[in-house]
Amino acid sequence: MSAPRKDTDMGGEVIPFPSATTDVPEPVPPTPAAEVEPAGPVLDAELLTDEEYRQSRARQLAESAVSRLPAQWQTRESARQAGADLAGRAVLAPVQFPAAVGRGMAVSARAWWAWVRVTDFYDASKAAEKLADRWQEIAVIRRRRGVITLAASGATALGGLITELTAGSLPLIVTGGAVSTALAVAGRRKDGAGGRSTQLGSRSLAWLMNGDHLVVAFRDAKLIGKDERLMLVKAPRHDGTGWALTIDLPPSRKASDVISKRESLASALAVDEVRLIVERVRGDEGHAGRLALWVGDADPYAAAPIASPLGTAPSWDLWQPVPFGTTARGTDVRLPVVWTSLLIGAIPRQGKTFVARLPLTAAALDPHVRVIIADGKGGKDFRPFEQVAHRFIRGARESDARRLIRVLEECAADVADRFDRLSEMDDELCPESKVTPEITRDPAHGMPLTVIGIDEVQNFLGMELPLDEDEPKGKKIGTRICELLTYIAKTGPAAGYSLVLATQKPDAKVIPDGLRGQLGTRFALKVMTYQASETILGAGTYKAGMDASRLLTSHKGMGLLLGADGETELDAGTATTVRTHLLHIREIRQACERGRALREQAGTLTGDAAGQRELSEMDVEMAARLADEVTVTRDENEPVDAEVVELPEVLALLVEVIREHEHGVIATAELADRVGWDVKRLGEELRRAKVPAPTPARQRVGGSVHAISVTDLDAIREAVVEVYGG
Repeated sequence: MSAPRKDTDMGGEVIPFPSATTDVPEPVPPTPAAEVEPAGPVLDAELLTDEEYRQSRARQLAESAVSRLPAQWQTRESARQAGADLAGRAVLAPVQFPAAVGRGMAVSARAWWAWVRVTDFYDASKAAEKLADRWQEIAVIRRRRGVITLAASGATALGGLITELTAGSLPLIVTGGAVSTALAVAGRRKDGAGGRSTQLGSRSLAWLMNGDHLVVAFRDAKLIGKDERLMLVKAPRHDGTGWALTIDLPPSRKASDVISKRESLASALAVDEVRLIVERVRGDEGHAGRLALWVGDADPYAAAPIASPLGTAPSWDLWQPVPFGTTARGTDVRLPVVWTSLLIGAIPRQGKTFVARLPLTAAALDPHVRVIIADGKGGKDFRPFEQVAHRFIRGARESDARRLIRVLEECAADVADRFDRLSEMDDELCPESKVTPEITRDPAHGMPLTVIGIDEVQNFLGMELPLDEDEPKGKKIGTRICELLTYIAKTGPAAGYSLVLATQKPDAKVIPDGLRGQLGTRFALKVMTYQASETILGAGTYKAGMDASRLLTSHKGMGLLLGADGETELDAGTATTVRTHLLHIREIRQACERGRALREQAGTLTGDAAGQRELSEMDVEMAARLADEVTVTRDENEPVDAEVVELPEVLALLVEVIREHEHGVIATAELADRVGWDVKRLGEELRRAKVPAPTPARQRVGGSVHAISVTDLDAIREAVVEVYGG
């Protein structure tokens, strides 16, 4: 039986194993425990065999070699087209070369005659009305140049004869070939010159990525002058999904001007603007005139949306940016939630609710985050969050709005109380008068991150019922909600509060600039007008090339993401086009179930989710304090931006089913079938929506034998634009 184990960390004795035959080493004297040093970074790698390494190395060398080739030779398709182009030129060369030489001779003859006749001097003297004074001088120059021409011709003929007699015909043939080549170059037809025929077929991207053609495209888009050039910083390279290159603009030309004219550049490059990404290169490797271009081989947003990783994530740390979507190049885009608030705006059925649920699902997966939800639509879209929500309000009735006021007052009081307590903390725990991850995760401090999500916020802000029933002309319910949201958006981020507001009406009549200006992150999905886009993204964004009205209705969930407050890593100067991740309600429900289990385990399940629906009463001192700090934010003189208003139901349905290429009249029965209505109801709703009937109202369309009831698609579009304020 072995000796009993000693409970000490300082050392022990070595007991030889009974069957051991080898020598037992001498016991090592105990040494004091050394300080644990932090380990280096853990690298993830894969063990390769020599053969796999050689294949990988060969593939890298091949890709590097291909990237150094001209753009038109980097892909099989473009190389095939370039080879066919060269073959065609070779076949036509025997015909085109003599014609070019003939045109070159004509061009040279005109230039020679202008030189002999002193055309430039003659025209200048005539324009200055001094032709009579200089006529004698012009005549002398003409005679001199005529003599020079005769002498040069004679010398050339004599030199040719002597060469023929002494060296044979070979030197003359070589000289004649060089001269004819020079004449062919001088006589080549340039783009736009008379006699240049059109070509059948489209321009390939590889053809466009050629340096000279790229310069022509920038000139056609009027982004550079006729005599200005581009400098390739990084040569065009095909990355598998598109072409990427970096260029320097001519001196004094700005990258921001090119970005604002992206549509013109896309037209010059013969691609849809959704396939073109134009970004300014910043940092040490960039400057105000350096651009990074990427042109996709196909529409990058036509593919099926990518499933959100939140659907399978066991948990999430909300201090980390939330997986939000991808760019056209497939780059992941993450949305910061801490230190900022988010405004989402769009026309109906463009994925606004899906977008709003992404950051809220991440918040649900963090057991140290308090979630507050107010669903102004009252559907089932946000029902899964009832499992974790500290406060949950469904619907926009008067009772719901009054409860929202109580909830927001509770939050505003908590924000004020947090600042009082933060100011008393030591500098190590709270170095910047802001919450830290340690503070928000420690239940002893009672300051969890809090995310307030409100869908269809305009239904609450536009409520004109009196706040005090005894004062019907006093403050309205909507005004009070706006005051509280503005206070939380303005002061709450440093205390751990964030807002996620989604709306169809981000205009100054419903959401005043005092509130809208505090929402630092903006996401605009498809809207109808550029004015509506500016109300979401901010004034001046349209002139800077950021216009959500140009997004396609078929690209649901695609929008412009702008970090407007500079508090996050999102670029506050340029919007990023993002295709948001897809997260179905089934996956959200499962994520909320995981979030509830995490909260139960951590002891952080509170409020409505824990059955504690009663709201705490605010003490008199805090109520007086908030009465002073939370004031009316609406200014009677503030500018009113263009509206993003809610469409009548019939127009909202028709926007979804009318294709972008369809114009003119269409059978009313076909249109009614698309929206699932009968013809009579569709006609009545169109009249209510003030869509004028075409003249005549019954026409033969689509091969019909008899005249049938028709509807003007362009009139529907005009009615939609009219609803949005023109």
